[in-house]
Amino acid sequence: MGCIYTAKFLLSGDAPLLEGGALLVHRGRIVTTGPLSEVIKNHPGLEVVDYGDALIVPLLINAHTHLELTDFPLWNAGAGEEPPPKDFVAWILRLIGVKQKLKESHYRYSLRNGIAQSIAAGTGTVGDILSQHAQRYNFKGCPLSGVLFLETLGQDPAIILRLKNGLDEALDDETIDSLALGISPHSPYTISRDYLQSLYHNCQSRKIRCTTHVAESPDEVDFVEQGTGSLAHRLYPYIGWEQYLPQPTGLRPLQYIEQQGGLFPENLLVHGVQLSTDDIALLAKNQMSLALCSRSNAKLNVGKAPAGALHRAGVNLALGTDSLASCDSLSIWDEMAFAHQWFEGELDAPTLFHMATRGGAKALGMEKEVGALNIKMRAGFQVLRPKTSVARNEIFDYFVSPACANDIIQVYHHGQPQLPNINL
Repeated sequence: MGCIYTAKFLLSGDAPLLEGGALLVHRGRIVTTGPLSEVIKNHPGLEVVDYGDALIVPLLINAHTHLELTDFPLWNAGAGEEPPPKDFVAWILRLIGVKQKLKESHYRYSLRNGIAQSIAAGTGTVGDILSQHAQRYNFKGCPLSGVLFLETLGQDPAIILRLKNGLDEALDDETIDSLALGISPHSPYTISRDYLQSLYHNCQSRKIRCTTHVAESPDEVDFVEQGTGSLAHRLYPYIGWEQYLPQPTGLRPLQYIEQQGGLFPENLLVHGVQLSTDDIALLAKNQMSLALCSRSNAKLNVGKAPAGALHRAGVNLALGTDSLASCDSLSIWDEMAFAHQWFEGELDAPTLFHMATRGGAKALGMEKEVGALNIKMRAGFQVLRPKTSVARNEIFDYFVSPACANDIIQVYHHGQPQLPNINL
């Protein structure tokens, strides 16, 4: 049987905008799309849910987030009065200090809050980083799809051995409902060379997804290339790693990742703020994906990713919110609106929408399942009702407007509505 959903506009993500379009959903999958009259004619007798002057669009993809840190603003406030961090390394130290005081229950409630906020924001798929691996079970029963990247880092060989064993045990689960498990080697400045190489080898041998923070700040460039700077002089002593300070490599962070075997398409790179022209060519050559987190980069004052050059080079780009430790919301709609201004016209509105849908799907290896409203794909879509009339030629400009995030009236995962009942 199934149900037909229609609205003033239907945007599948792969086909042109369809006025008066409809989609037929059955058992959580899309059966067909097309003009409403045609869908009804070919499938008579089915219930029709008409959203009137609204828009039906795919759920968005948050390719990089840390949902376990959703309650960080509350934790930070409860940690005592301190001035806001003045730089990237100060922010890291603050994050570590706050996390050291947390209990398991803090992460559990925070993660559940992050899931709820993501769903309400029209997100259907996530590339979520979990430093607390046991929290993966809190995704059971969750409608989100995507990849749960189990984060790991370390320099001490004895501790690394224990981390490896725990990671391998966790990865044996393979999936948690609609989310696959992957690995997140944190960054070039928090993992020993040998451990990083073994993690990349593990990902490829298991054929699982991977993600790595890379080239996020000038501090990282200084550390990897010269073995100096704030990460060496402030972070390493703070966490007791002085004896593990690596020798200068003479390499930029992306080149270092390449040397350790990390440039394979299944390794989603994140941030890429400090990328050179040669770095961009290297990403394109190796068919890499990169998740941009512009609001986080702006808040931490680490610079601006060369988004236009990356796009022109053909690098697959996605969008991420990072965490609420460095961002104001988990909404990819908000991220699109900010990025449109932040990159000063280097990424136009249709490109940003593609990054939030098909680009994110490719980055997480889920192109056949999510990111569009195509036949046989998961029935994940959202309904937006603009408060003022939006013409056909204004749709993409509307998508990157600050108002868009507040116009969501319903969200469907697997063909099931997620928000409270609303008036059509």
